[in-house]
Amino acid sequence: MEEIVQTITPWEELGISNDFMFGKIMRKSEICRELLQIILPELQIAYIEYPEEQKTINVDKDARSVRLDVYVKDNQNIVYNIEMQVLNTGNLPRRLRYYQSMIDLQSIAKGQPYSQLNHRYIIFISPFDLFEQG
Repeated sequence: MEEIVQTITPWEELGISNDFMFGKIMRKSEICRELLQIILPELQIAYIEYPEEQKTINVDKDARSVRLDVYVKDNQNIVYNIEMQVLNTGNLPRRLRYYQSMIDLQSIAKGQPYSQLNHRYIIFISPFDLFEQG
């Protein structure tokens, strides 16, 4: 019988692109806030609510759900979804569109005016150049 050998990477060697490590790092609200401030320097983010790791949005049993890596709100009720994407699956623009619609769907209640939709940012961090712009 052939023996199966499993290699386990020590946590000290995991990079930020590892799903577990990314979630652990982004749970530190000050690190998460600083990252958002670097990516969006024009915003003045005083604080963020405790980051919610891997938030799931499931609207209907027959609809595709989404699992957001990091979902946070700031002091101005602006929502940020931060995703670590290590593979170019070729569908990221449409996936981004779907994520935006799912987040918006949970943002206002029936009967509320669309003007109640606040700003939303979906940020994909990846080791590849999605738009091939160098």
